[in-house]
Amino acid sequence: MNDTVTASTFWVWTDKAEKDNPQRSKAGDPIWPHYKEKAPAFMLKDGLIIDSSKYAKEGQLSIFDLI
Repeated sequence: MNDTVTASTFWVWTDKAEKDNPQRSKAGDPIWPHYKEKAPAFMLKDGLIIDSSKYAKEGQLSIFDLI
């Protein structure tokens, strides 16, 4: 698997991933543990994953927003 992308924090599912496969993917949740930091590039290219630092759940405040 040479074609991978590395997250600065960890990868989470996007809204698109949840829409395409709601039984396995929930937007904002970490992706599968074996791909948590390095994932296949096609997943990012297809809009299925995003770095957790760039994903903001609508209407949800994180503890990190307060620091």
